[in-house]
Amino acid sequence: MYGNYDSKDQPPEFALYLDGDQWHTVKFDDASDVVRAEIIHNVPATSAYIHVCLVNTGHGTPFISALELRQLNNSIYQTHSGSLKLFNRIDVGPTTDKIVRYSDDVYDRIWFRDTLEITSTSLEVINASYSNRDALSANDYKPPYPVMTTAIRPGNGYNSLDFWVKLDYPKPKVQQLYVYMHFAEIADNQGGELDIYINDAPWSLGVATYFMRPVTVNSAYSMGSDLRLNFSIRATAQSTLPPILNAIEVYEVLELQSSTPTSQSEFEAIRNIKSAYRVERNWQGDPCVPMNYSWDNLQCNYDRNSTRIISLNLSSSSLSGNMDFSFSGLTSLESLDLSNNNLTGQVPDFLSGLRFLKTLNLSRNNFTGSVPPALVEKSKNGSLTLSTEGNLHLSQPEDFSKCQVDLCAKKKNFVVPAIASIASCLVIVVVILAIWWSLKIRKQQAHIVKSNLEYEMVEEKKRQYTGVEMVEERKRQFTYSELETITENFLVPLGKGSFGSVYAGHLTDNTKVAVKILSLLSTQGSEQFRTEASDVHWKIQARLLTKVHHRNLVSIIGYCNEGQHMGLVYEYMANGTVKEHLSEKNPKILSWEKRLQIACDAAQALEYLHDGCKPPIIHRDIKPANILLTENMRAKVSDFGLSRLMPSDGGTHVSTLPAGTPGYVDPEYMASGKLNEKSDVYSFGVVLLELITGKPAVLKPPENTTLAKWILPMVERAQFKEIMDSRLNRDFDTNSAWKTLETAMACVELNSNRRQVMRQVVVNLRECLEMEKARVKSRKENEEHNSATGNTDYVTAET
Repeated sequence: MYGNYDSKDQPPEFALYLDGDQWHTVKFDDASDVVRAEIIHNVPATSAYIHVCLVNTGHGTPFISALELRQLNNSIYQTHSGSLKLFNRIDVGPTTDKIVRYSDDVYDRIWFRDTLEITSTSLEVINASYSNRDALSANDYKPPYPVMTTAIRPGNGYNSLDFWVKLDYPKPKVQQLYVYMHFAEIADNQGGELDIYINDAPWSLGVATYFMRPVTVNSAYSMGSDLRLNFSIRATAQSTLPPILNAIEVYEVLELQSSTPTSQSEFEAIRNIKSAYRVERNWQGDPCVPMNYSWDNLQCNYDRNSTRIISLNLSSSSLSGNMDFSFSGLTSLESLDLSNNNLTGQVPDFLSGLRFLKTLNLSRNNFTGSVPPALVEKSKNGSLTLSTEGNLHLSQPEDFSKCQVDLCAKKKNFVVPAIASIASCLVIVVVILAIWWSLKIRKQQAHIVKSNLEYEMVEEKKRQYTGVEMVEERKRQFTYSELETITENFLVPLGKGSFGSVYAGHLTDNTKVAVKILSLLSTQGSEQFRTEASDVHWKIQARLLTKVHHRNLVSIIGYCNEGQHMGLVYEYMANGTVKEHLSEKNPKILSWEKRLQIACDAAQALEYLHDGCKPPIIHRDIKPANILLTENMRAKVSDFGLSRLMPSDGGTHVSTLPAGTPGYVDPEYMASGKLNEKSDVYSFGVVLLELITGKPAVLKPPENTTLAKWILPMVERAQFKEIMDSRLNRDFDTNSAWKTLETAMACVELNSNRRQVMRQVVVNLRECLEMEKARVKSRKENEEHNSATGNTDYVTAET
């Protein structure tokens, strides 16, 4: 409803599109007119999205008040092709204006009381004298009980019920409609028989009706340019009852096939780019469709089978940081312009893999290093126009201009023979020297081959077992006595894990630190394995924490490796673990915004380990106890004691004995022993569920199950209130919470192939966080406004 919200008293007119095809034209009779558009649409199994687009046609700014999506049984409302656009759905005969929908209608169809244009000379409205709720909805269409308990029929003994339905706006010459009529005898304890005509032509003849039992009649009907349907329902000669009608629905068939949505992989890639750089443009919905309304600064190629992004111009768009890997997903790009931004780091190799790329403009950024050789080669052979000027710290590729090529051609006759002669002499000399040197050192090396071979085998075995090297010397090495001094003889414990305890401490410059002392009395198995496990744990943490650097990973300050004493010194996290804050014993409740911020921070850490490290790192023990919080409540992932490196040979998994914490371990990994990044995704999904529900990963009796299993039937029944942590007191943006829940459920899919990658999880959670921040900001502004005006009654954005 327009409602004259902008005080212009000019209701807009705009187009409504579904997946690239026009579905409806939204028009308002006046400011108080309510316009609803409904369509029954068959979504292809391969589609992950449905795009609803409001298009400005130059007659005012489009707006939307509500959007609802409901799943229908595929056995009803079938067409030979196309979708069904609703013209009218009428509850015939009610005595009130009450709208009927869910839960009275299990499919949540909305039934309005609408007065039919009756042409019969007499009309009688009837209500069921008694009724059986289940019986009156007992067919595939399940017409709702309140709708079926009222009806109309002709009065004074007439045997014909005549009326017409307006179709609202001009139609083409030939139009295919689908009409559905619902009947049930509710006044007389017997059945009847009907003949139905549309525009004086037989439509459905010999329709039997039954007492307290629904009958739905439907069929397609083609009509010309008339603006109304004339109906006539007549009792047959064999019927002892007058004709009756309880409800009617009329739909138009729409063939929504004019354009193919953007390729799924490219759609995900451009969404990730938008999120990574927070692109401030009107980028919404499908990037390429509707065809005439593609995203700004983006061009697409359309064909029958696919729609692809072929040109992207993000020049002067305030982009900063490294080039996001998502660009590699735009595999059909022919032109990419990233000039006049603040992009840093090296020009990535993945740009060489864009085989259709013809123009690449990277000028006036802050790239460093050198241009990948493959790009330089393409620039040489003329298949790529490459621009890199204005990058002060980037080694510029040679200028292969036409004049240089001509110059090279002129010198060719002289230079090539000379180089060939010199090269021949050098080759002969080098061969003679190589033979002499080889004979000389062969004897010298023979006596140490055996010892070297044994040493290399031992070292390789260590590397395979631990997946790590020794700690870099650039990190400070502490003695055990220094650790005793730093912690005041381990006076203040911060926590305890399976590999040892953590203590608070201070360095000589008064920097607060946390010190983890690795215990040889770990609870990991036999004494021999305990020693090995502790050693491996120390090496892994030391290696990873000195090699990886990210704002959402705990950073190491130093280490201790003194005989049986091994320890790690790392930054102090003032607010402890997420587990402590989610505990029911903690009187301070984490707000929904803080929970989402924690989730975003932890997800970004995992995204870095999976995508930003070469080879990728799998954490293997993601849980709230291993997510620490800074003084500002920002989250950092810690404890790399169970982490593993992915194979450097390009393998997709590493086989290892399953390890982790019950409730968080990927069931697929437990069954197969094959570990990959999706195992971390599962664990993170459980953490998300804990943030959503406030419940632990493993539930005690009477539930006595894992959180992931417990929540599944509740999600299927959409028991949202029961799922969300009651301590939040419903103080959250519902859309944000739903999307977070959907993301969590996508992470804990039993089939790892169906889980999202962490890159997509980060994108989803950022969107959820922005929605919640917008709600909080709006509420705060309302409070400030009402405080200033003395008005204590206000309505929040959520309400």
